[in-house]
Amino acid sequence: MIKVLIIDDGEDIADYCKQFIAEGYEYHHIYNGRNLQKDLTVRDYNLILLDKSFAKAKKEELLGPVQDVQNEGLRILKAIKEAGRNIPVIMVTSFADFDSAAVALHTGAFDYVEWDAMQKDFMFLKLKMQRAIEWKEKARQELVDKYNSFGLVGKSEPMVKLFQEIEVALSSDSAVLLLGETGAGKDLVAQAIHCLGKRKDKPFVSVNCPAIPKNLLESELFGIKRRVATEVDEREGKFFLANTGTIFLNEIGDLPLELQSKLLKIVEEKKLEPLGASFALDINVRVISATNKDLENLVRQGYFREDLYFRLKVLTIKAPSLKERKEDLPLLIDYFIKKKSEGMGKEIIGITSEAKRYLEDKIWSGNVRELENSISLACEKADRLISLKDLVEEFLKGKSSVSMIECSKDQPKEGCPILGKLSLDQIEKIVYAEALKASGGNVDTVSKVLGVSKATVYNKINIYDLDALVKG
Repeated sequence: MIKVLIIDDGEDIADYCKQFIAEGYEYHHIYNGRNLQKDLTVRDYNLILLDKSFAKAKKEELLGPVQDVQNEGLRILKAIKEAGRNIPVIMVTSFADFDSAAVALHTGAFDYVEWDAMQKDFMFLKLKMQRAIEWKEKARQELVDKYNSFGLVGKSEPMVKLFQEIEVALSSDSAVLLLGETGAGKDLVAQAIHCLGKRKDKPFVSVNCPAIPKNLLESELFGIKRRVATEVDEREGKFFLANTGTIFLNEIGDLPLELQSKLLKIVEEKKLEPLGASFALDINVRVISATNKDLENLVRQGYFREDLYFRLKVLTIKAPSLKERKEDLPLLIDYFIKKKSEGMGKEIIGITSEAKRYLEDKIWSGNVRELENSISLACEKADRLISLKDLVEEFLKGKSSVSMIECSKDQPKEGCPILGKLSLDQIEKIVYAEALKASGGNVDTVSKVLGVSKATVYNKINIYDLDALVKG
């Protein structure tokens, strides 16, 4: 179903569409642009039909001057484009003129149609709508291809939204705050913003704040101008090295409170004060920071400066977790197999259906990074084709809290056959049996330990007749 948002102070456009262009289309009608940001997030719209004149609207509902209601649609169009949503807009007008048509198209309207033409041929608007939707799909695919080739792999709605937000950041030079779970790819987003943006030919410096000892963090970030209780006389800090370019501050929520005022001075005044210096240096650095913490909560608790928080979040981008975009898993699996096998100089031609299903069912608490590490280990073990055994072998070696005590009741573990002599079904049965034993028969615990859904655990219990091991 094609979702269309109609923005019109009357019922004319909505009535026309429902009468002549109903099949295959779903319409949502709003009467003004006052709550545009909220309206645009209600649904994932394929198209917007926008009236040019809002003469019937109440004064308080207008974005622009009351005396200029004829051009209210142009102001709404501008607001749509400033919101960064890549939705094609067709403007509808009763009285067309060259100047307003030129302004609408220049502002970003896909097309501009007249009521007179629509009345003469009801196919006229429908064809315009179809072309706009085709354009959106083409633009969407170009966006997906652009960022997939950069390593941000996916084509789901959450990823397309991420790509659109990055596009907005490319046209700006403001500070960016990246949000998202550990392993979701915030570092790749930061690199994309730099490498595809205005500063692509300038330095890119990445700093993982928690990885640097607190007693060294100040000198690492801001540098040392003279000897200050250390053997080092002078050091160029990360901000100095990033001058004219971009600095990426990963896990900014771990930055000590005493250093936040110095960072604020850089972001706010573009001034750098090296440790021990008697003067500040002019500096021009774009700051991209990232966190998996709730900074607003840290601000309330007094662990993070409120003024710095608002300076860092001029643009906010959230990297979606894997559970928000599970449809991207097949793409990611194929991408990492190709990447890892080429890096190893080893021929891996693919993955078995059982192994792929295991990866798609698993709950990836570590997100893309955990998935990549699992595939990397499997590629090292695999012979041309990744099997389920290549994926679960690490688990059986003790990476999990579950260990394989014995292979069967009749065979002591000292004489247990090696994994290579077991079938995939035998390996999987052992994994689930031992997981149930170790958890005391708790399916919820097994689900979390193995990283699969509870539905998957129950399915395996039925397949391998393990009901006797389930408690409760």
